Amino acid sequence: MIRFFKSPQPAALFVIPFIIIALWLRIGLSCSPVVDETSLPLWKSIGNALSILPGWLNFILLVSLLSFEAIYFNLMVNKHEVLYKSSYLPSLLFAFIISSTPGLIQFHPVHLVNLLVLIIFDRTFSMFKNEKANSALFDSSFLTGIAALIYFPSLLLMVVLVISLSILRPFKLKEWIIVIIGFSLPFFFASVYSFWNHALWPFWTHYFSFFPSDRPIFLITKNTALLTLTVTIGSLLFFSLLKLRVNHNKNVIRTRSFQQIFFFFLLLCGISIGISRHIQIIHFAILAIPVSLFISYFYLSAKKRIRLYEFTLWAFIVIVLWNQFTA
Repeated sequence: MIRFFKSPQPAALFVIPFIIIALWLRIGLSCSPVVDETSLPLWKSIGNALSILPGWLNFILLVSLLSFEAIYFNLMVNKHEVLYKSSYLPSLLFAFIISSTPGLIQFHPVHLVNLLVLIIFDRTFSMFKNEKANSALFDSSFLTGIAALIYFPSLLLMVVLVISLSILRPFKLKEWIIVIIGFSLPFFFASVYSFWNHALWPFWTHYFSFFPSDRPIFLITKNTALLTLTVTIGSLLFFSLLKLRVNHNKNVIRTRSFQQIFFFFLLLCGISIGISRHIQIIHFAILAIPVSLFISYFYLSAKKRIRLYEFTLWAFIVIVLWNQFTA
C-alpha cells in the first residue's frame, strides 16, 4: 500500500472517497448537523438550513466534503512542495485519521473549518517570494475570520496566520494592515447584521462567553480501543517529527518554511482544543491535517525496512477498524 500511494499515479486519489464512504457508513442515513446551545450563530444558520434536508442527502454532502478535503489537501501539499517529494500519502492518512473513531463521525462545524484551513494554507503558501501578495493576504485573513465565526477555537488560526506571515514575508506595515482588515471584516458584517436585528449586544456577549473561565470538562469515554488508537497515532507522530528534525536541513528553504508553519499549526491546534468548555473527541478533528502531513513524511521517507513500515501502516488501519466496531 505504501508503494502504491507513494507513486505519482493519480489513480490513488480515486480510492480515497471509497475509504471514507466505507468508514462513515456507520452513521447510515441518520446524518444531521450538530447544532446546540454552544454553536455560534453562523454555524446555527448553516446547520438549521442543512437540518431541513433529508438524512441521506446530508450524508452525501458530508462524505463529499471530506473526500474533497482529502484530495485538495494532497494536491495542495504537492503543489507547494510541503514534503520533499510528491505522493498521495497525505490524502490516505487524512482519510483514516478523520474517520479513526466513532466520535469523529458526525456533521460538526470543525469539518467545515478544516476545508477553510486548507484554502487558507493554499493562499498563504502562494505568498512565498511573491511580490504581489496582497490578494492572498486578504483572502487568508478574511477566511480566518469566517472560520472564527463558525467554530470558536479556530480563532487561534489568526495566530497561525501571523506566524506564517513572519516566516514567509519581510515586515511591511501595509501587509499587516491588510491582514487586520481582512480578519475584522467578517466580524464587522456579523455586527451590522446583528445590529439590524436588534441583537448586537447578545451576539457579542454570546461570542465572548466562549472564552474559558474554568478548567475544561472532558466528555470522552475511555476504552481500550481508543487508548490504543491514541498511543498509535501519538507514536507515529513522535517518530515522524523526530525523522523530520533529522532531515530538516536537507530540504530547500521553501519546504522548510512550510513545514515550520505546519508545526506551529499543530501546536496551536492542541491549544485550541484546551479552550473548549467541553472537550469531546470531535474537537480533535482539527488535528487531522497537521498529523496526516507529518505521518505522511514518516512513510514517504522510508527507504529501508519497507516491510516494517508497511506493517505499522496496516496495524494502524486495523486499529481504526477496531475502533469502528467497538462503539
